[in-house]
Amino acid sequence: MTIADDILDLLKRKRRLKLTAIDIAEMLYWEDKTYQQRVKADCLILYEQGRLARDGKGSLADPYTYSIAPIERQPS
Repeated sequence: MTIADDILDLLKRKRRLKLTAIDIAEMLYWEDKTYQQRVKADCLILYEQGRLARDGKGSLADPYTYSIAPIERQPS
């Protein structure tokens, strides 16, 4: 599995939550901070592909939060 797959899997399981990229990295990789930038980059790519929804302004006070996009919620 790739990091992007891990992100999508996590957000599909936590459908009701909106998580920051840092929250996602911590849930997936615990305290291994080396993954934080990769998770942020993959969240952006998934958002640009329309697979994640994003809220927030991207600032410290209002960071981007990600959730699964409606198209990804449909059963396979």
